[in-house]
Amino acid sequence: MTRLDAPATPEEQRALSRDEMELANQSRQPGLGQLSDQDLSDLVSRLRERRNRARDIGDRQGREARGKAAPSGATAAGGNEGTRSKLDYLNDALNRAMAERHRRRADGAADELQDAQPDQVELAQKALAAKQATDRPSPMLEEGGPLHPNDPDADQGKQALAHTERDTAPSGAFDHAGERPARERSNAR
Repeated sequence: MTRLDAPATPEEQRALSRDEMELANQSRQPGLGQLSDQDLSDLVSRLRERRNRARDIGDRQGREARGKAAPSGATAAGGNEGTRSKLDYLNDALNRAMAERHRRRADGAADELQDAQPDQVELAQKALAAKQATDRPSPMLEEGGPLHPNDPDADQGKQALAHTERDTAPSGAFDHAGERPARERSNAR
């Protein structure tokens, strides 16, 4: 169920022209929810165009009021409060329209995602089938291999290589003569 947006205030009606007021009213619920996607995109682009125009005019009027720019008319603008309030109302209308567009996209993406993702039952059945397809004893149990590092039959790993030819220097020198100078050089620097 769509919510109803508050109607335009008298201040908003004073600030906006007739065409701008029509656009702002189209951006209110429930009418906004009844627009087609194409109409919603058109509304967003027209609101954005009007908002940008109001922003540019307000900026120019502010520069004229401060004396930073030459007046575009016969006299310099005295201020830009009216144009700034118009900008605020148009920005609010644009935000409402953009929120509706994002809501529609999120709803569409959620529907697609829900269709694409399998449910939990399907995932559980797939996992069970994979487990049953590979349900055989561990190769370590079949070969009688060690199950724990403290097992006497466990592989000693690199520790078993401590007193082998790999410990001698590549030059063939005895008593780690090749490795020791390299360690000393690295410590000395």
